[in-house]
Amino acid sequence: MRSILAVLLSPLLAAPITAATPATATATATATTTATTPATATTTPAGAAPAPSAGPASAPADLKDAEAVLAYIRANPDDVALVTQGISHNAGRPAPVASAIKIIHLAAYSDAVRKGRVKPGEPVSVARWNAYHLPGTDGGAHEAALKRLKPGASVTLDQVVSAMIEESDNAAADLLRDRLGPGALRKIARTRVGTINGEILRGFGGCKLPADVCLKNYVKAGKQLRLTLPGFARQAAWADAVTRIRPAVLHEVLAGLRKDKTASRHLEWPMRQPGADPETLLIGTKGGSLPGVISEAMYIVRPGEQPRETVLALRRLPEQTWFSAMRSYAHQQFLVRMATDSGFFAKVRTALK
Repeated sequence: MRSILAVLLSPLLAAPITAATPATATATATATTTATTPATATTTPAGAAPAPSAGPASAPADLKDAEAVLAYIRANPDDVALVTQGISHNAGRPAPVASAIKIIHLAAYSDAVRKGRVKPGEPVSVARWNAYHLPGTDGGAHEAALKRLKPGASVTLDQVVSAMIEESDNAAADLLRDRLGPGALRKIARTRVGTINGEILRGFGGCKLPADVCLKNYVKAGKQLRLTLPGFARQAAWADAVTRIRPAVLHEVLAGLRKDKTASRHLEWPMRQPGADPETLLIGTKGGSLPGVISEAMYIVRPGEQPRETVLALRRLPEQTWFSAMRSYAHQQFLVRMATDSGFFAKVRTALK
């Protein structure tokens, strides 16, 4: 679920956009970015179902670099959504995007700030924020956010938003959704955007009520629950059914956020890290990952060129392939190459015709 975004940036992104702490690409739940384990699959219990087959023979088992991602996309076009200037593949078909869905939360927040409905400095009790947290389901995102922010009894609402984007904290996303109201997110997404941890409680926590009610009751109880998660296959089936949105809508929202002062400040957080050079390569991004799902919503701006916004969503990834992508973050390299290498972009466009 976590989307882990990078700090060691070169002009052509020789290294992945990786955060200081492991997380699941979110992401992105919806992290939902270098990762070691999935947001909802921190361990795979013994006796878990075997990994699905790696698909067509021409599809690489390991996504080690941008070329491998292209080969996988070419072999599995039905399980790929890619939307950018000049390419619109499966753009109108709802796809699971894990933590990349959090740009919807960010858009709703930016809109509320602009209209004076919320203030970035509004205090939020750390105890209340903690009440939304499901330990062991977010790749350590919540704990990493608290470590970075070093809060006392409270944080600001804007700091909660930063935790949602930088560490891809699911508790932050769900708290923000409650603060803004689900209708604010639905208006932007043009579909319902549910609670992330509510879906986890319903999927794996034994709650039979609607996901939003599951989370409401969990927060009210004020007692953190550590879930026992199933194997990869069951988690992947669940992940394919949640955080769904039309990629074309996500792309449209991303393009608007690039121009928004509040939102772009959050999305461009990797540019504030050592080694980043926004004058050469400006990146704003939110990724996500859930078992079998990897997504990235990224914009890139280079001097003298038109900005490029891109949404990539991969679903039904076999276990070995998914874990390889979580190690390499090759999908991020893929997006940067599309934006910086016209020959590579042409190969991608041809592959999806």
